[in-house]
Amino acid sequence: MNRPQIDRLDSDVTKTTPRNGTAAISRRAVLHGSTGALSLGLLRGFKPASAQQDTSGTIFTHGIASGDPLQDRVIIWTRAVPADGRARKVSVTWQVSTSPDFEYITSTEEARTGPKSDYTVKVDAGGLEPDQTYYYRFFAEGVDSATGRTHTLPAAGLDPVKLAVVSCSNYPQGFFHVYAELAKRDYAAVLHLGDYIYEYPEGVYSNDLMTKEFGRSVAPKGEVIALEDYRMRYGLYRSDPDLQAVHAAHPFICVWDDHEIANDTWKTGAENHNSDEGPFETRRQAALQAYHEWLPIRDNTAGDQSIIYRSFQIGDLASIIMLDTRLVGRDQPLTYGKDLPLRTLPFRMLPDTQPLAITDPAELKKLRASEETRDQIQDIPVPFRLTSTGADPILDWSEIQALDPKKLPKGISYLPDLEKFKTDILPAKGRSMLGAKQQNWFGQELSKSAQDGKPWQIVGQQVLTGKVGIPVISDEDIDQDSSSYVTPRQLAEFRALAAMDLPLNLDAWDGYPLAREALFDSIQTEANNAVLLAGDTHNAWAFNLADDNGNAVAVEFATAGVSSPGMEEYLPVKPEIVANAIKAKSPELRFLNSHRRGWVELHISETEVEASFEFVSTVRDENYLLEPPVKKRVKVGAHKMEES
Repeated sequence: MNRPQIDRLDSDVTKTTPRNGTAAISRRAVLHGSTGALSLGLLRGFKPASAQQDTSGTIFTHGIASGDPLQDRVIIWTRAVPADGRARKVSVTWQVSTSPDFEYITSTEEARTGPKSDYTVKVDAGGLEPDQTYYYRFFAEGVDSATGRTHTLPAAGLDPVKLAVVSCSNYPQGFFHVYAELAKRDYAAVLHLGDYIYEYPEGVYSNDLMTKEFGRSVAPKGEVIALEDYRMRYGLYRSDPDLQAVHAAHPFICVWDDHEIANDTWKTGAENHNSDEGPFETRRQAALQAYHEWLPIRDNTAGDQSIIYRSFQIGDLASIIMLDTRLVGRDQPLTYGKDLPLRTLPFRMLPDTQPLAITDPAELKKLRASEETRDQIQDIPVPFRLTSTGADPILDWSEIQALDPKKLPKGISYLPDLEKFKTDILPAKGRSMLGAKQQNWFGQELSKSAQDGKPWQIVGQQVLTGKVGIPVISDEDIDQDSSSYVTPRQLAEFRALAAMDLPLNLDAWDGYPLAREALFDSIQTEANNAVLLAGDTHNAWAFNLADDNGNAVAVEFATAGVSSPGMEEYLPVKPEIVANAIKAKSPELRFLNSHRRGWVELHISETEVEASFEFVSTVRDENYLLEPPVKKRVKVGAHKMEES
C-alpha cells in the first residue's frame, strides 16, 4: 500500500467553497503562494512549494484540528501566520456547518491570534447539537484553510461507539502510517495517550534510515528545552501530512506522557533533565504552554493548565475518564540503577577495637535486644568474593577498608540486596502516582458514572497498570551478533532480578504498587465496569487486572506505538519467544505483540467492549500492509476478558 498523501478526506470535505458571494482562494493556491519572506522559525516545519513577491495575506501553515468534544461544543484549531513574516495580530474568521459545502452555517465568529500564542487559533465552538457531524474551516485576509470534520458526543442513548487509541509517535523513527489509516476510518474520537512528540536532539533516539534517506530529521537540532524549542518541535510534527489528515478527520482527546516534557518525568523533575539545563519548573511551564497552544485541548477554566485530568460522557453508554499519571501527583520513580540497596552485614562497633562481623543469628538477636549493646550494631555494606558456586562475604574489616569500591579486583563485587528492595523499598507507603486530589476526583467520577447508570467507565491514562515480570531468556535464544544493547553482564543482572520476581518497568504502575492498590480500590468500590487504556511502551498488551488478593478488578488494553520502536530493537530475540517468556512471569497478561506498530480500535456497546489490536507491517518504508487484527472482549459484569 502506498503511503497516503495529505488530502485523505473525501473530496467533498476538503474542497473549498465560495462564502458570502466571494470566490474562495483554493488550498492549493495557499500552499503554492507562500513567500520567502517568512523565517524558518515562524514556518515551523511548513515548506512553501514556491516563493512569490506578494507578501500580503495570511498562510495557514499546519492544517486544522478539533478536540475535546462535548454534547454541545468542540474545540477547533488552526495556525494562521502573516505572509510577510512580521510580528502582528491576525484576525481569523471561523465557521461551523452541518454540511461540507457550508450551505448552512451553524456558527461563525472572529478570533484573534498573534506571536503570544505562536499564531495558533483555538476556539471553543459552542451551540452545537449532540451526536452530530460538523464541518469547520477558517479564513483570514482572503485565504481559506482546509476543511475539517468533527463530531459531538451523544447526550443520551446506548448506541455503540467506536474509538481509536494511539500513543508514542516519534518523527525520526518512522512514518506515521498509523495516523494515515485512522484518517480513513470512522471514529467518534481518537484518544491520544501521550508522547505526541519527543524531546531528544538530532541523532538521539532516531533511526538512520529515516533521517538520512527520508529526511525525517528533527527541528530544532538540539534538545527541546525552551518555549521556542517546543514550539518548533510541535510545528515539525504537525507538518506531517498523515498527522494533519487524522486531525482533519476526527476530534482528539489527549493527555501528555513524559516526552512532551522530558523522558521519565515526575512532578518535580525528569530523568532527561539536568541542572545545567536550567530550573525544571521553567522547562515544565514552557512545555505545557506549547502543548496547549498546539493541541486542540480545552483550557482549564481555573487557570492551572497543568491539570488535564477530565472526563467525557458518551450518552448513557460510557464515561471516558482521562488521568494524568505524570505531572500533578507522581513521585520520583525508582530505578534499579540507583535505588537497589547493597547487601549488608551487622558489625559490632566498639571503641579502640576493630569492628567484628556478627554472623551468628542468635548472638545478633541478643545484642539487638539489649539496651547496652543495640547501639553498637551497624549494618555495613560488604563486598563479596565471587566463586563458581556462589558468593562469599568478606568479613575481615581490614580487608574491607583496603578495597577501593571504584576499583575492585576481579572476582570481588558489592551485591544488591534484592530482598530488601522487594519488601521494604518498592512497597513503601506514601509513594504516589496520581496525588491525593486527583485520586479523590477519580473516585468521584467513577461513582457519578455508575450512579448515572452507565455500564462502562473507560479510563485513559499513560502507563501500564498490569503486572509485568522480567522474562528469563536463555543465551541461545539471543542473537548476540545483532544486539547492541544487551551484554552478558546485563543478562546476568536481569536474571537475578527475575529470580526475585521483580517488575520489568519501575516507571509504570509496577513501580508504585500501593498506589495501584488505591486505584483498584476506587474501581472496585465505585465503578460498574472499568476498562483501562494505556500507551507508553510502544508494544501492544492486554491484561486481566487483579488486586493483591487475586480479585478481578478490570481489563487493560494497551496500544502499540505509532512509530516508536518496541522490544524488537532492544532484545534481539524472536517475538514469540519474548511473548512466551514475559507471559511466564506475568500471570495477568493475556496478549502481547512486541514487534509491530499500530493502534487499538475500541468498540463499546451496552453488553461488551471489544479491543481490536490493529498493526501496520512497517513504519520504515513508504509502502506498508495492514496485518490481521487481534481481538479481545470483555462482557458486562465479567471484569476479565473472554478466553480465546
